[in-house]
Amino acid sequence: METPPTHDEPDQKRHIFGMHLGDLGVILIAALCTLVLLLILFQESPFQKLEIAQVRQAKEAKQAEILKKKQAEKARQDAIDKAVASGEVTMSIAPPKH
Repeated sequence: METPPTHDEPDQKRHIFGMHLGDLGVILIAALCTLVLLLILFQESPFQKLEIAQVRQAKEAKQAEILKKKQAEKARQDAIDKAVASGEVTMSIAPPKH
């Protein structure tokens, strides 16, 4: 009796885990797409960064304005103190004129 012929050819390459190289390519591309999706989901959005920067800039501008007002008030008070100390300004309490 003869053995039946087999379909295996000896010169044919063996595949990794019984898969074709095209199947491995599809799996590799799917893994890369998943990795990119996860990176996009867990990174801070550019709009959120913009909002944080705008809030910080508004706070800095408000603090600069407050500082400028304090400096102007201090300069005004120094001018008043200097005028009073030199005797240029006199203060008196008088009844209001009608």
